[in-house]
Amino acid sequence: MQNIRDEIHKKLLKAGRALVCEKGADFLTARKLSEASGCSIGTIYNQFSSMDDFVAEQNEQTLKELLKDMSDVQFGDDSYKNLNCLANVFAKFVLENRQLWFLLYNFHFKNGEYNFSRNYKKILVKVVNFANRDFYNLFSKLDRQRKKTMRQVLLLALSGLSAVLISELMQKKSTISGQDLVQIFLNVFLAGTSVLEDI
Repeated sequence: MQNIRDEIHKKLLKAGRALVCEKGADFLTARKLSEASGCSIGTIYNQFSSMDDFVAEQNEQTLKELLKDMSDVQFGDDSYKNLNCLANVFAKFVLENRQLWFLLYNFHFKNGEYNFSRNYKKILVKVVNFANRDFYNLFSKLDRQRKKTMRQVLLLALSGLSAVLISELMQKKSTISGQDLVQIFLNVFLAGTSVLEDI
């Protein structure tokens, strides 16, 4: 019985993911998921207590995929190059998964009070802290609190920039690639942060 439940769960997640990728995050409703999966709306709500829970599982999968891409990077001893390489991986992932990233970004933006699972939080923390070592190595002269603050500013700014990358304006009007935009931003930020070391 549990195997059947697990199979239905996987089927719904797979159908929902395909629906988001093909039609867009705004298209994801219980009715559309029911049509795409061949499962009744009742079955969906037997598997997930709400569509928010369904979206949270989708987003957890997206974070796992991003973490895998980041983990596949071959790092060297140059923290500056490592950070640039990670920024490139991040931008590429967002651009190649625009609708899935929109689903994740929008969910976090609108549902700040949502009670994420422990596993979700662990994966999110791994993604957020992935570049800590290189960031802290690059700015070894900064005191601990400034390093922490600057890293948080960088993460918030990259998160906001990811919203620009997935916007229609960026897709239609931009003469600069999204990956180049992230690289430029990162390097301006790193240069600005290095000035703090001399203050």
